Amino acid sequence: MENCALGWENRVLSAALTASAQVSALPVENLRRPQGAASLGWRVPGTAATLTIAATSAVSWRAFGLFRTNLSAAAQITVTLISGGNTVWQGSAQAVANGQILLVAPQVITADTATIAISDSGNPDGYLSIPLAYAGPLWQPVRNYSTESTSDRTLGVDSVTTLGGAEFVSARWYQRSLSIAHQSYGDADAVVLEQILRVAATGQNILFLPDPSATPDVLAAKALLGRLSGNDLTNPFGNADRHALTLTLTERL
Repeated sequence: MENCALGWENRVLSAALTASAQVSALPVENLRRPQGAASLGWRVPGTAATLTIAATSAVSWRAFGLFRTNLSAAAQITVTLISGGNTVWQGSAQAVANGQILLVAPQVITADTATIAISDSGNPDGYLSIPLAYAGPLWQPVRNYSTESTSDRTLGVDSVTTLGGAEFVSARWYQRSLSIAHQSYGDADAVVLEQILRVAATGQNILFLPDPSATPDVLAAKALLGRLSGNDLTNPFGNADRHALTLTLTERL
């Protein structure tokens, strides 16, 4: 088991994006949008496509994910990292949960280009809808988060109750959230957290992985991409190199 990780340097937002297929009204460039609505995402007129993320120079990579998708349980992604025209790493994942699929490399890899090949031949919609994507490095604190951390959800429903007490419920949306408690950040961790929170304050989505070494099915079930905020940074142990901070992460819809 590894310490938790935050992904905040999303190459999808800064690198050149190209796709093997796209609907003209919903191009791959839409992956730069922070909203997870299907009407604002990248749509593929078929059940297979390749996303290419080309940085201007060699950069670090580790985590790759697609979010708020319509991918079926049989969908698969294959990630290839290329440096100077040569493949330096390749991996695959076939596990979809909460509309998301993720793959994490065992260590940081330096490359200038990443490709994500998506295949979902049994998709009942007959097309692929990918509103959000993450590809980039992960940051991990020196010590892990606290067991006091909690998870929650907000339900968007319309409910009508008849005179006889019968209830009619229309589900609109289901939004997950995490309260990530940590009582043992070091001084160096606090510096990076300040950078992450500044980026999050602009509205950029942040990725959280409770355990980057987990299997793809656990990653898909537990990972959360969304808006991050934090409360006060405190020093509960006096002069010791220990800081407490609770982060709140809300799934981006």
